This record gives sequence, structure tokens and C-alpha cells, in this order.
Amino acid sequence: MSAFSDNYQRLARDLFGLSSLWLGDGHLVYVKGKGFLLPFAEEYKRFRLSEIEAVNVARTSRIGFILLYLFGLLLAGLIVALIFLLADTMRPITVVALSIGFTIGLVSLALLLRHLILGPTCVCDIQTRLSRERIRPLSRYHRTLETLQRIDGLVRESQAKVPVGGEQKQPSGGAKREGGRRLEFFQIPSVVPVTYGIFVILGLAGLTSLLLESVVLSGIVLFLILAASLAVTLALIAVVRQPTPESLRTVLWLLLGCHFLAMGVGVVYYLVVAMREPSYTLGVTGPLEAFTAIASEGGMLLYGVFAGLFIGMTVAAAAGWVLIGGWRKKLRIAAGMAGSEEGSGKAPAGE
Repeated sequence: MSAFSDNYQRLARDLFGLSSLWLGDGHLVYVKGKGFLLPFAEEYKRFRLSEIEAVNVARTSRIGFILLYLFGLLLAGLIVALIFLLADTMRPITVVALSIGFTIGLVSLALLLRHLILGPTCVCDIQTRLSRERIRPLSRYHRTLETLQRIDGLVRESQAKVPVGGEQKQPSGGAKREGGRRLEFFQIPSVVPVTYGIFVILGLAGLTSLLLESVVLSGIVLFLILAASLAVTLALIAVVRQPTPESLRTVLWLLLGCHFLAMGVGVVYYLVVAMREPSYTLGVTGPLEAFTAIASEGGMLLYGVFAGLFIGMTVAAAAGWVLIGGWRKKLRIAAGMAGSEEGSGKAPAGE
């Protein structure tokens, strides 16, 4: 598969990577995998760009998944509410049950957020003279439109060269302009670098709070966690709806995963220490004091988990900044190339 990916550019893949769509030289390759989590068998289908007659896209309903994730949230809320109503004291079994309830709720919330961020669902078919194939990786409307926008110019250019009536049809100056537009295809939404900056600050502030054990720093970290939640959500919505480089999207999803993992570990930790020390539940300062005492209350293992998560956020966000710098340089070069192509395609004045 590595040799295959070296010669082709991946346009889309499904959630577990069973099926994918690749762009080659003058054709598309659809890898249709069969299996569970891992592909047990793969079927390869090739579509020449010059033979594609139509690409059909139809939006579908996503209410079913929304109701499923909301049911998970409701179930988690009922579990937590019943435990608080029936439990007289915070026993170990109570903490375990509460942890399970909060985990179910957090996973359901993460899946619901991902589902809403990715936008409307759809089905996409590629039609040629001899066949019509459903492309399973193209199941999100915004991502499908982006993929079609990337290959639209290539299809038109390829079909412009197809012999018609025995003569070779040459591409016009519009083909050059189309190539220029392909060079300027990607964008970097302004909220993306802001999000990376917030996560760098969050990671550094979290590491500092672990070292200094300050209540004020713990409060700042919790505030930054809320700000990071809003920023990464807005950034992911922006990159899903705009053609953004895949590497920047991957970093954002990684940051969101680290963020949810940190919140999940934090909730479980707080339940455990609240069982040991009821004073951690009093007022606003109680929870802050609980998170300030992670080193002493949680032990070295939990201390290492939080430190690793904060380091991971910092490194991932810093890597995102480096990627943004590289992509901005490429986009400037692409814009200059597109401008020179359009300038050379113009006819001299007076002709």
C-alpha cells in the first residue's frame, strides 16, 4: 500500500480507513474495503477522468445519529442523577459508578460534537458510460463538495483533450486559468492560528500549575480550558467548511482529542479526591484546591498523565504553527504562479 500511496494522492477515506478515494495521473482509484475496523479484502475500481459523465450528490438526514448521541447523554445524566440521589456517602463503588456515567456522557458529547462539526451527510455516486459506483468515503456534504472542486478542473481539462469528430480538441486559455485556481485552492481560516496559540498557552500554563501548585494558576488553566473548547470547535467548523490543508485539520482533531481526554481524566480525578476529602466540594475554591493538589492527591501516575497531556497539547499546537508557516509560503508561491499564468494568457492590447 505504501508504493500505491507514493504514486497517488488521497482525496478522501472513511472513518476507519476501510475505503478511500485516490487521484492518479488522469484517473481516480476507488479502494473499496470490506471488514471490521481492519480491511479483510479490498476491491480496486478505476475511473478515467475523461470517461466520467456525472457525479451525483444527494444530501441525507443525520437526525438518527443526533438522537443516538443525545440518548447516550440522557442515559449518562440519569445514571449520575440516580447515584447522587441513592448514595448516602462517596464509597469506592459510588465513585466507580459515577466515573462510568461521566465517561458515557463525555464520549456521547464528543461523538455528538464531531457529528455536528462535520456537517450534513450525503451520498455520492460517480457515473460513467458503463457503470455507476457509490463512493462511501464521500459521506459528508462539505467534504464532498471540496473533493469535487479539486477534481473538477482536472476532469474538464481531461475531457477538453478528447477527440471530437476526428479532431483533437485543444484546451483554451480557460484551462490555464483553471490550473491557476487549483494552485490557490487551499485556505487557512484566521481562527486556526488563534486556536493553536490558545493551546500553546494552555499547555504551558498547565505545566506551570503542576510545578508551582498555585490556586490562581489552576483557575487560569480552567478558564483556558473553556476558551480552548470554544476555539477548537470554531476552528474545526471553519476548516470543514473551507478547503484547508489536511495536516492542519489533523492537528486540530488531535488537539480536540487531547482536550476531551484531559477533561475526562480530570472528572474522574475530582470524584476520587472528593470522596477522600469532602472539603474539596465546598464553594468555588474547593475544586480549585483539588486540582492544585494533583501531585499529592493523585500520585505520580496521574501527575505524569496530566503532564503528558499538557506537553502533547503544546507540541501539537507548536507543530501546527510550523505547518501554517509552511503552507502560507506555498500559497504565496502558488498565487504568484497563478497570477503569471493569467497574465501570460491575456491577449496584447489592440488585437
